[in-house]
Amino acid sequence: MPKMLKAFRFKPELYESFKALASENGSTATGAFKKFMSSALEYRLAFPSASKSNEDAETEPRVLLTLLKRNKCWVHKDEKKEVSVTGRLLQLLPNIKETTKYKRNQLTSRH
Repeated sequence: MPKMLKAFRFKPELYESFKALASENGSTATGAFKKFMSSALEYRLAFPSASKSNEDAETEPRVLLTLLKRNKCWVHKDEKKEVSVTGRLLQLLPNIKETTKYKRNQLTSRH
């Protein structure tokens, strides 16, 4: 069976820290991530989805903007549903505004 390649986007600092941790434990980042995914499936690990962090609010729009730059106008949101990239960006716009407001408040409160 040929290898199926998938791409993931991580903040460079996060990836480098994970890579260093994996290396300390005698593994590669890919090997450690594969073990993590296998364990998550084996133990039915549940991930919280009710409240998205500010970082999460930026991730999907960044991916969608990349797709638009590549002239891709439709994307599969799940296996059954295909959605408009532009339409999804418009749906996410209020979240992006809130994230920007939150970040601005965080920056000004530090000074």
